[in-house]
Amino acid sequence: MGLRARLLQIPLVYELLTYGLAKPDTNRWLTSDVIQIAPGMRVLDVGCGTAGILSLLPEVNYLGIDHNPRYIEKARSVYGSRGRFEVLDVNDPSFKSLGNFDRILVLGVLHHLNDDECALLMQTLSSSLSPSGRLITFDNTLAEGQHPIARLLSKLDRGRFSRNPAEYRRIIESHFEIEYHMVRHDLLRVPYSHAAFRARTR
Repeated sequence: MGLRARLLQIPLVYELLTYGLAKPDTNRWLTSDVIQIAPGMRVLDVGCGTAGILSLLPEVNYLGIDHNPRYIEKARSVYGSRGRFEVLDVNDPSFKSLGNFDRILVLGVLHHLNDDECALLMQTLSSSLSPSGRLITFDNTLAEGQHPIARLLSKLDRGRFSRNPAEYRRIIESHFEIEYHMVRHDLLRVPYSHAAFRARTR
């Protein structure tokens, strides 16, 4: 593991880069236009990190899972009264016992996974989404016409599988039907491009 990856294992560094660079309207757009969560919903946050998204959500039945124990420890210390936080992988046999969710958040995750890992993740999550539920994905992207610095930053990301929007679409459509898709180049204080998708079960 390189120095950059090791630094990002530290919760404070992770939070600074994940939330500190966002413009004021970014979180409002993400929660109101993309995620669209109502109070009381069952929410699964895959790769939740330190669970900062909870500060933007109404009162929900939240479960955050991540493979990094330090992230989970930080999430519990800050948001312990608002949800459950577990060191857990979706491929763990115990995952299937968690039931169905109204929203499954996969924020900043897909660009860390190769195509086979993404396919397995989509297959697993398709069985965990309620009939009226929605899957939300949000990742950096290599988009046509993007700022050269944005492209460079995406390629320098610790996630080794940054994709163009069409490639993300193919991954999601393997098990879901996309109802919303947006590419944004203006969400951070530095040039950067993101692709957001909202999808439902077929």
